[in-house]
Amino acid sequence: MKRLSLAFPVAACLLVLNACGNGEKKTDVSEIDEFEVCQTIKTAERNYKIEMDADTMYLDLYTSVQWPTKLGGADISVLQDSLLRYCYADTARRDVNDMIYSFLDNTSVFDDMPGKKNIVRVDSIPDGDNVRSCFSSVTATVMEITENMATYQVTLSSYLGGAHPYTAIHPFTYDLRNARVLSLSDILTPAGADSVMPVIRTALARQLEVPENRLEQAGIFTSQFVHPGQPYISGNVLYFHYNPYEIAPYSAGMIDVAVYPYEVSAWLKPDARELMEGNY
Repeated sequence: MKRLSLAFPVAACLLVLNACGNGEKKTDVSEIDEFEVCQTIKTAERNYKIEMDADTMYLDLYTSVQWPTKLGGADISVLQDSLLRYCYADTARRDVNDMIYSFLDNTSVFDDMPGKKNIVRVDSIPDGDNVRSCFSSVTATVMEITENMATYQVTLSSYLGGAHPYTAIHPFTYDLRNARVLSLSDILTPAGADSVMPVIRTALARQLEVPENRLEQAGIFTSQFVHPGQPYISGNVLYFHYNPYEIAPYSAGMIDVAVYPYEVSAWLKPDARELMEGNY
């Protein structure tokens, strides 16, 4: 499985070098696989001033999406729908530009703010230590693309007052052959889905370099660490993602538990096994 690492619209290119010698030029195009990848990076930002009875604060709204338009010859409509849903909580398929404008227009979080008088759009947020500001951002980036799958990461981050900002990440893998976002039941057999938690627990202890019976002392909420996190595939490894507070305090940040295919080999479904080939 050939791996492509991409961060902008790409078309495959072939550079032919002519060797000195007999002057013959040989090109066997049958050995060249082409997988066309096209995407557009859509970025937008808008600032608001929130006027209140006794104070003024500012809001920065920002979004950036690596929007796929072609991944080989695969059906990517479900992928596009999923990106809209994870980025903008859209439940019905709509145009991505419409969703971006809808995000930029949405200041409803301040509708019930005590003492709020008005919200007006401004060109920028002023500098200064005494300027009160908050933000909300949505980004979607490609983590990995192969001929058979694409893994994306959607990041939602906000600060609307309080002790600290909050960030949540939703990574997911799209199966290009079957036009679906992979869930745990697509990756593991029913027996595997019911039995994988001990494997995840062992893998996390390995990452933290502690015995399994010391996970609590290492900062893991063991009473909450009872379900698989969000599964995704990257680098031929099966990961389980947990956001802050799910299984550990905010200070622990994001936790991605790496489970190697051989650890769940008996439970892998054939399609998932093919996606992670070469790591047994």
